[in-house]
Amino acid sequence: MDTGKIRSGASTPEMLLEAARETPVVARVEVLVVGAGAGGYPAAIRAARNGAEVMVIERNTVVGGTGPMAFVTEFLSCENISGILRELQQRLAACDAGPSEFLPEYFNLAYDPEMMKLAVLDMLVEAGVSILLGTQVVDVVMDGRTVRGVIVENKSGRQAILADVVIDASGDADVAARAGVAMHPPADPQPMMMLCRMGGVDWQRMQGHARANPDDFSKLWGTPANALDGAQYVHLTGWKSLVEEGKREGALPGAFGHHISIFGATSANLRNGIGYVYAVQVLGRDPTDAADLSGAEIEGRRRARDFLPFLRRIPGMEDAFLIDMAPQIGVRDSRRIVGDYTLNRDDIFDGAVFDDEIALKVHRGPNVKGWVRHKPDGSEGGKGHDLAELPIEVALLGIPYRCLLPAEVENLLVAGKTVSFDAEAHQRVRLMPECIAMGEAAGTAAAVAVRDGVSPRTVDVGEVRRLLVEGGMNLDRLQVRLKEVRQTLADRGLNVVMA
Repeated sequence: MDTGKIRSGASTPEMLLEAARETPVVARVEVLVVGAGAGGYPAAIRAARNGAEVMVIERNTVVGGTGPMAFVTEFLSCENISGILRELQQRLAACDAGPSEFLPEYFNLAYDPEMMKLAVLDMLVEAGVSILLGTQVVDVVMDGRTVRGVIVENKSGRQAILADVVIDASGDADVAARAGVAMHPPADPQPMMMLCRMGGVDWQRMQGHARANPDDFSKLWGTPANALDGAQYVHLTGWKSLVEEGKREGALPGAFGHHISIFGATSANLRNGIGYVYAVQVLGRDPTDAADLSGAEIEGRRRARDFLPFLRRIPGMEDAFLIDMAPQIGVRDSRRIVGDYTLNRDDIFDGAVFDDEIALKVHRGPNVKGWVRHKPDGSEGGKGHDLAELPIEVALLGIPYRCLLPAEVENLLVAGKTVSFDAEAHQRVRLMPECIAMGEAAGTAAAVAVRDGVSPRTVDVGEVRRLLVEGGMNLDRLQVRLKEVRQTLADRGLNVVMA
C-alpha cells in the first residue's frame, strides 16, 4: 500500500506527501495542559483544584520542567513568594530538600532537583490530574480559529486528545505556533547554558575566599560575601579576576562570560559537599530548530567537560569531581506570542497597574534601555554591564491576564516564558516564580471558563483573581515588601533607586 508521494522543486526541499489517515481519539477532557514545567504543572494543579477534569502531557518522562531538568536548582527572585511556589517550598523543606523559610536577604530559594520532581508529581496526583509522559504534540485540532485539541505521538503511536480549553505551557509556544498564532519578532537569543552538579566541594574554604575578596563577587545575585553563614543557603557569583586570568591565558574561550556561579546549596548539599556550577554558555542557537538544539546539547556537554580543569582553580573546588551534567540544556529564549496585550519595558519602569493583574513580580535591575543580563554575545558581567556599575531600580509590576490570551485564537491560553511580552520585558520577567504564577492563573481561568461555559477570552477575570487569592496567591501590592528589597540591595553597596 502506498504511504505517500515524494514532491520536490527547484526552490523547495524534497517533500513527502503523506496519505490520509484516521487518528484515534484517546481522551476528551475539560482542560488539557501541554507541558509539565514551571508554567504547566501549576496550571494543571489549579485547574483540577477548581473542579475541572484535567490532563497534562509532557514530552519528557519526568515532570518539573527546565528547573530540575537543566539544573536551575534555585527559584530566582522570590520576593513575592505565595501560592503554589509557597506550597513547593514547604514540601521541599519537609524532606530537607530546601530551606525551611524564605530568607528575604537572599532573594532566592534553593532546592534539590530530584525531590522537586517528586514534589510536583505528588501535587499533580493529589489534585487528580491525569498525566501522560513521553508524549509530544505534533499538530493542533482546529475548528476555524478555535482550538479543539491536539495531535500527539508517543509509544502508542499517533493519537488525538480533545479538550474544551488547551493551555500551551510547552516552553516554546508549540501549540500556539501550530494554531497559527502570530509571534513577536525574535530577539538575538540569550545564551543557552549547560550546568554541572559537582561533588567534593569544600564550602567552608570557598566561603572563606569570598569573604576575603568581596569585590570579586556580585553584589546583586545570590549571597553577598559579607553575609555568608553557610546555614541554609549559599550562592556565589564571581571569581571575576580568576576568569579574566583564564581568558588572558587562553584557558577560556572568548565567548565565556566574566564570572562563574556556584549555587543550589541546600543545607543537605552544604553538609555533603555538593554544588551546581553555571559557567558554560552556548551562543546563537534556536530552540525551535531540532538541528540547532541538538548542536547546542553536543557543544554544551563537550565544553563543560573541557571546563572542569579550570574550575578546580577555584579555592574550595580543588578536589571537586563531576557527578553529572544537566539532563538537558537550559533555554532562556524562544517564541513569544502576540497576545491581547503585550507587556513592555515602559510598563515595568513606569509603574503600570492593570485591572486584570494575575501575578505580581518585584523587578530589580538597571533602567537602561536595551539592557540584557545574559548578553547574546556571551559577555555577561563585563564592563558597562556589571551591575555594580549601574543604578538599580526596584519596581513592582503586574502581569495582565491578557498577556496569556493569543490574539484571534479561541480556547487557547499560554503560560510561561512564551506569553505576550516584548523582548526587553521578557528577559526581565521570565523566571520560574513568575512562570508558576502565570500557570496558576491560566489553570484557574480555564477551570472558570469550563464551569461557566464561556471562552477564556470572556471569562470573569475578577472571579479568576478571587480564586487565585483564595488558593494562596498574593495579588495585594501593599503586601509586597519593596522597602525591604531596596534596603537589602543598599546594604550590599549597590546604588538603588525606586521606580
